[in-house]
Amino acid sequence: MNKRKLYRIFIEAVVLAVLVAALVFFVGFRVTKIQIEGNRYYSDEEIKKMVLDAPNAKNSILVMLTKTDEKTKDAKMIDGVTIKRKNRNTIVVQVKEKQMVGCLEFQGQYVNFDRQGIIQIITEEPLEGVPVIDGISVKQAKLGEKLKGINTKKLNTILSVGKMLEKSEQKPDRLIFNDMNQLVLYYADVEVRLGDDENMDEKMNRLSGILPQLEGMEGILHLENINEDTAGVVFDNAGESEEETTDGDSDASGESENTDRPDYILPEQGESGEEENREEESQEEEEWDDSGLEYSDGTDAAESEAGTNTEE
Repeated sequence: MNKRKLYRIFIEAVVLAVLVAALVFFVGFRVTKIQIEGNRYYSDEEIKKMVLDAPNAKNSILVMLTKTDEKTKDAKMIDGVTIKRKNRNTIVVQVKEKQMVGCLEFQGQYVNFDRQGIIQIITEEPLEGVPVIDGISVKQAKLGEKLKGINTKKLNTILSVGKMLEKSEQKPDRLIFNDMNQLVLYYADVEVRLGDDENMDEKMNRLSGILPQLEGMEGILHLENINEDTAGVVFDNAGESEEETTDGDSDASGESENTDRPDYILPEQGESGEEENREEESQEEEEWDDSGLEYSDGTDAAESEAGTNTEE
């Protein structure tokens, strides 16, 4: 076999290897499944159209080269997008949307602002999951700038509470400043009165633990005087009050017993556990056995008792 023939065989082998590699690369790593995560304001299809509209998006390796920042620069509610490869045929698009603390009505529109008080988007209708704030007005609203002509103390309260609510799964429908300029949150039919700005961290911690207990209920949750030493939280159950009124009206004699309804006292989490510990300690004291004790002369309690019985 001459050198020319060997050279031709070598070239053919290299070409074949390249073709096989290309086939594996483009067919074996073809994207067949796309997972979109973290999107709330944009649909899955909108994210796909925005980020995966290039030919390289069909390959799970080449798609990693996508310049997501450039593709989402016009998306007002997107803070960033990351693409990851889950396996050779599946990619995950992780969307980080801008977090809105709340929105204010201004000149017939809704001004949505973030935790720094910067206006991120102005909409015709309130965005889902963004609480509407009443009892506070703004004189000027420009996209990309901080809220202007607004009560500074009220704004700081909103931003502080808004940061605490970011990690909560349950968002209030509305935030209102009452006649005493105190913040009130509304979760469906539950009114949460926060009082002044003191102990706000403790109030919000209590709120996150209590809210699941109030699902489907109607009434007022009082957090005005909550501090670290407060044992329980008062909840005025409006639904129960209405039922008692109805029962009283239906009484033939027109009289009703116990017209003064006691408020619900929601215990602090961990209180029941402390009671259980106290009960266990009490039981241990009752069942205490001194057989293992040793006196100063070296004898134990069991030997002392045996000696006493012998003397008798």
